[in-house]
Amino acid sequence: METNSDNSGHLTPDSARTALDSVAASQARAATRSAAPWWYHFGLGAALALTFLAISMRMAAWACPVLVVVALGLDQAVRRSTGVSYERFTATPGAIKIFGGYVLALVLLAAAGMYLEWGAGVHWAIAVAGGVIGVLTVTSGYRIDAAARRDIQAGR
Repeated sequence: METNSDNSGHLTPDSARTALDSVAASQARAATRSAAPWWYHFGLGAALALTFLAISMRMAAWACPVLVVVALGLDQAVRRSTGVSYERFTATPGAIKIFGGYVLALVLLAAAGMYLEWGAGVHWAIAVAGGVIGVLTVTSGYRIDAAARRDIQAGR
């Protein structure tokens, strides 16, 4: 078998090492810039908590559209402030695991709150579930950022 290794690109071991170091430095910069600012997580958590409060107060007709607008606005603001645009919750394997657990907990908490309030007559159960979901959103957001940062630095 014949090989053609004329090395026309003049690739040397030193230039290959320099290129790999450059990639590693780019990954480290991207990982550092990928974390959302504190106001993103707190804004999203507060928006969800207030939406559940509005549902408990029978005002969901205006609260749900406001939640969508706030979430989209926060997403645009975080993209502008960090300079990094990526699907934060599903970008890396570590982020997907945490996000999957978060979504499951959110659905279970919302269903429990709705059952208790509408089925069992426990007043403000949806609002309480929303408060827990708000706190869960903030803590999960920070955990997702940390997992994404680790995965990006590792090249995953």
